[in-house]
Amino acid sequence: NIPVVTTLLGIGAFDTPDNLSLRMLGMHGTAFANYAVEDCDFLIAVGSRFDDRVAGKVKEFAPNAKIAHIDIDASEIGKVKFVDWSLISDAKRGLAQLLKAGKELGFKRDFSAWYRHVDELRRNHPMNWNRKAPMIQAAAVLAELNEITKGEAFVSTGVGQHQMWAAQYIDFKRPRTWLTSGSMGTMGFGLPAAIGAQLANPGALVIDVDGDGSIRMNLGELETLTTYDIPVKVLLLNNQGDGMVRQWQDLFYANRYSGSDKALHKKDFVKAVEADGFGFARRVTQYADLRRNLEEFVGFRGPAFLEVMCDAHEHVYPMIGPGAGYKEMITGDFIASRGEANVKAETPEGYF
Repeated sequence: NIPVVTTLLGIGAFDTPDNLSLRMLGMHGTAFANYAVEDCDFLIAVGSRFDDRVAGKVKEFAPNAKIAHIDIDASEIGKVKFVDWSLISDAKRGLAQLLKAGKELGFKRDFSAWYRHVDELRRNHPMNWNRKAPMIQAAAVLAELNEITKGEAFVSTGVGQHQMWAAQYIDFKRPRTWLTSGSMGTMGFGLPAAIGAQLANPGALVIDVDGDGSIRMNLGELETLTTYDIPVKVLLLNNQGDGMVRQWQDLFYANRYSGSDKALHKKDFVKAVEADGFGFARRVTQYADLRRNLEEFVGFRGPAFLEVMCDAHEHVYPMIGPGAGYKEMITGDFIASRGEANVKAETPEGYF
């Protein structure tokens, strides 16, 4: 009964729809997860390396907390973040031993006040996007997809904004159903990872959520899907550029753009996949057409490709900038930060 946050690569280790799940923390983690880490007085880190995408400004990470660190690798203990207690162990064995010891010692604690605080964070700082924008918002596409898949799909991604939106908005009910490239982040990872997942799980729904920058890195693998009739679904969020690079250029480089604009490239992805033999190959440019096409895309029996043209100026929020701490988290115009009474756009009740 402890509220849980996960790193990007830990997604799926704990059911995201569960009431105790606060989803992902860190640079693009949910605001309520990050605020909970800021406020907690005890943090148990399991197999975590406190990397810069999670810890940010390390000295200020979880400033009020005693930290316990469980890891199979002794060299990880104290390498980045000083901890108050540690256990060198396989995660499953170590946690089982701690639970057993707690029961034998008769450990009992009333966490009701903490639960109320966490629930309040979730209510006051829910995920959101610009619901009045004329162009399709990528966050809205993935929230819509999540309503269809209900946490039951294998999802892979490339690297970039689409990767973070997928981590934020898609639910996972089972371990190892989220496949993404962490650490250095390998663009082009999504499509071959989806192929592997589909071959290993023939009856499963497998979706590659990709970006127009990432998918270019392994475009030839689209033909692999049709050659071997591998029923992977490829959802391309096309914002005509390397969106994450452009976001950093917007926020930290005074809108000086270099190498991030793909608008001049005349690639027609739908024609390309039709040439590769896809029976389902469509492009969506209007919200009115989104839900129907997503449902037909997910339900198609063979390989399917759906391109959604998205707003090139949409940013992934929340965001903790490079070298910043959780106190400097940027929530944007549509997610409430500390001290804001109301979100600036209408948010459905109970949304995350």
